[in-house]
Amino acid sequence: MQVLRTGVPIENKVYYYFTRSGNLVYSTCTIYPLYTKEKDLLGVVCYSIGYTDLARHMENVQHVIEAQGNKSPGRKKAAADKHYSFASIVGMNQELRKAVGMAEVAATSSASVMLIGETGVGKEVFAQAIHYGSSRRGRPYTAINCSAVPEPLLEGILFGTSRGAFTGALDKPGLFETTNGGTFFLDEVDSMPIFLQSKLLRALQEKKIRRVGDAIEKDIDVRILCAVGQHPKELLSTGALRPDLYYRLGAIKIFLPPLRNRIDDIIPLSDHFLAKHNPNPLNPPPRLSEAALALLSSHTWPGNVRELEHVLEASISVGQGVAVLDVEQLTKSCPDIFPPDAAAVPPDVAPVEVRAAAALSVKAPLSVIADVQAAPDAEAKQGAPEAPSPSPENLLASRKDMEMVAILDALGKAAGNKSLASRLLGISPQLLSYKIKKFGINAKNFVPKQL
Repeated sequence: MQVLRTGVPIENKVYYYFTRSGNLVYSTCTIYPLYTKEKDLLGVVCYSIGYTDLARHMENVQHVIEAQGNKSPGRKKAAADKHYSFASIVGMNQELRKAVGMAEVAATSSASVMLIGETGVGKEVFAQAIHYGSSRRGRPYTAINCSAVPEPLLEGILFGTSRGAFTGALDKPGLFETTNGGTFFLDEVDSMPIFLQSKLLRALQEKKIRRVGDAIEKDIDVRILCAVGQHPKELLSTGALRPDLYYRLGAIKIFLPPLRNRIDDIIPLSDHFLAKHNPNPLNPPPRLSEAALALLSSHTWPGNVRELEHVLEASISVGQGVAVLDVEQLTKSCPDIFPPDAAAVPPDVAPVEVRAAAALSVKAPLSVIADVQAAPDAEAKQGAPEAPSPSPENLLASRKDMEMVAILDALGKAAGNKSLASRLLGISPQLLSYKIKKFGINAKNFVPKQL
């Protein structure tokens, strides 16, 4: 009624009230006014989230699984299979495998772990893998996104409440108590208010917690895993994270690489997601064409692995059971990511140029080109065409020239071995094959001739 009277929206306001049956409900409400095209107030829409049910569910989820398992072993196994393990981490990129190795070491320790990476890189997957690979695997695992819970409710959900702490407050255990003996994953911990960070620091140091409004401390044994989306130096410089809490939470720090730095994992990740979202398990999952693979490899993936999964899932739906997903399905399903004209023109993979220059330190890699041009036979000239001179007026030609020069140099260093050349360039062998075919390069001409 307030929004109807004023037309001013209300966002994330916390309400406490009793229902007709006398049950206490505390929730957050966001209310927006609705207007007609003539800007006349038509009504309002209200989004309400009840945190009583959320907290109760998070407290009892482990007990429910165990209870179901006692009645039916099959149900218990199905519930247990839903969690992630180290086998769930897909990819062979060197930086990724370093992170997996650190996580495997962390699983054998009891120290707190901080996962550092952009949104969508798989921090939740790593957190679950660490828990279920540790000695606490049989104990509760609880995860909460600190930015998704309003500040007035977060303290009560984490530490619990005591009767009389505020109007309608009841004796209620927090997630620290219900996770006792297990692992607690705090995602986006840097969004936690500073006063709560102080309370969390004391809980970690003293291994004791105190409910809101209570004078009695309770002993806890909880291992903390946390995640942040920015580099810790930035969080410390802006004051979003207390330095003393950072040193306590970051006993083990694991940096997760973004997808744009591990483009060589596009193929195994794509195969994994295509099989996961295969609409008909009786048929083989669809595969990607070379052009579609090149288009995926050209994207910078700000949403990382999560974005790639959504793109492939949408493309499968648009493809309607096709055996090979092409550029057409990608552009139709995700026109905001891939422009429609990408179907007609094969994309130039700008990230490949950057990675190739960094990996090979290419400043003027003309030796390979000179050797090929000096070859007396026509096959050599056909296999390694002369690279066009970069033109200031034609940026696209300059980019293609730089890319071709890097490929020629990599093939020369790899003696024609495309697998090794792809690793030097930091791209997949399939993408390199596509580029070799595009530029008309004959990789056999780089193989040393037998005497």
